[in-house]
Amino acid sequence: MPAGCMTMPRPVIPGETVMITRRCTQRQFLLRPSPTVTTIVGYCLAVAAERYGVQVHAVCVLSNHLHLVITDLRGTRPEFCRWLFEFTAKCLNAHWGRWENFWASEPPSVVRLADAEAQLAKVVYTLTNPVAAGLVTEHHLWPGLISRPARLGRSEAFKRPKGFLREKGPLPRQAALRVAPLPAFAHLPQERCAALLAEAVTAQEVVLAAERRATGKGVLGRRGVLRQSAFDTPSRREPRRELSPRVAGGNKWARIEALQRLRDFVTGYRDAWRRWRAGERGAVFPFGTYGLRLYAGVCCAQAP
Repeated sequence: MPAGCMTMPRPVIPGETVMITRRCTQRQFLLRPSPTVTTIVGYCLAVAAERYGVQVHAVCVLSNHLHLVITDLRGTRPEFCRWLFEFTAKCLNAHWGRWENFWASEPPSVVRLADAEAQLAKVVYTLTNPVAAGLVTEHHLWPGLISRPARLGRSEAFKRPKGFLREKGPLPRQAALRVAPLPAFAHLPQERCAALLAEAVTAQEVVLAAERRATGKGVLGRRGVLRQSAFDTPSRREPRRELSPRVAGGNKWARIEALQRLRDFVTGYRDAWRRWRAGERGAVFPFGTYGLRLYAGVCCAQAP
């Protein structure tokens, strides 16, 4: 691959907290809330999190996309995403009686959360997304799968969905999805973490309600959401060619530091890639290299 055609490498670092977003193909409402859709996504997320050592801090499944905030404890985020999106696609395609790709062709958006402010902000964004989209007035009214501050630290059990997965297959009959406190607030009592998150979510809902009143916009409501066809798409066109951030930080200097680390990784990766392609098999790739380390056995630096 010519250097000019190389895609931007992504570091995968154990213990990193990130926000993941993925859209349905053609922005269709293939994730429209229903008991079956909730069971499929909840079960697959619970199994993937357990299998790949991922902590889930927030989840919201809207009709045509989903948001996750997770901590990748083992540095296996690509495998977690692969398994989650593969099996949700297969199960939901079987549910809807369709065969084509379920998720949009572009890869998931992955944003590294550099500090406590960014972690909290992205969880609040995730939980208030149905409110910001004009679908419901409060996050707990959303009829689809959504984590709630009041259930922080608790587990919710999901039965193995029918339709695609074998009845006597190797996957468990039931999987428990636990929503864990954010790493930045893990030192606080669990009740305090839940209260802080609830306060932040409520404050954002108040802001969004004021914006609706100022613009005269209403909300679609639960019944309107549930009446939508899974094969419809939003009437409003999606913005194109916008920037796709890779790092978020509430503190300016934390964000600058995270961006600099990302630039250093990309520079080191590309330099090692050129030397490795030229036959220098001892070229050392930076810490966080994932695919080439697993599948080509390249040398990688130790954790700093």
